[in-house]
Amino acid sequence: MKGILKTAGAVIRQIDNFINEIENGLLLFREAVNNYTDGRESDFETRLRLVEEKESAADNLQRGIENDFLVHSLLPQFASDVLHLLDKTDDLLDKAKYVLQQFSVERPQMPDTIKADFKSLNEMSAEATMEAVAAVRVFFTAPESAKEHINKIYFYERESDRAANDLRRVIFQQTLGIDLAQQEQLRYFTRHVEQLSDAAEDVADILSLLIIKVML
Repeated sequence: MKGILKTAGAVIRQIDNFINEIENGLLLFREAVNNYTDGRESDFETRLRLVEEKESAADNLQRGIENDFLVHSLLPQFASDVLHLLDKTDDLLDKAKYVLQQFSVERPQMPDTIKADFKSLNEMSAEATMEAVAAVRVFFTAPESAKEHINKIYFYERESDRAANDLRRVIFQQTLGIDLAQQEQLRYFTRHVEQLSDAAEDVADILSLLIIKVML
């Protein structure tokens, strides 16, 4: 990670470590949602705890990076944009942690007939977040190469929207043997998983503008 931070070795290592924590936390999120869907509650709770640890570690690293940028006046022309990008990247794991915590607290009952659809939504949303992490990582070494990942973010975000809308139609238009309160709860969790891809799209939007700036 030497492209736009050629002389800031310590910060480069911190950013690498920060991205690693985010990436590992999001991988755990994907598995945790699948664990919950499959009724593997012990595995789910274990991964929730790990996501919480990763999120805390990422926050600590982010604060260190922000401090170094301010103290050492790194990339003064782009500093606010880069820090905003890292903040939005951190939001990915913040939102993932929140979603898992809500699963843990509310324990929504998921009919067998929607489990495959819910897993499909989870997969599309998770893929969007993983492409966002990949885009941020490559930005610091080869900014223009991030464009390929940005295109994939937008693709998976659209697929996530489609999967979420299909799932909501099943929840409300098919006979699943559940009452309105359960339907609303499932709609709520569908939206929360879907929002991970929206957060990835926010990262893509910021990156798209930042790439233009650094390439001028």
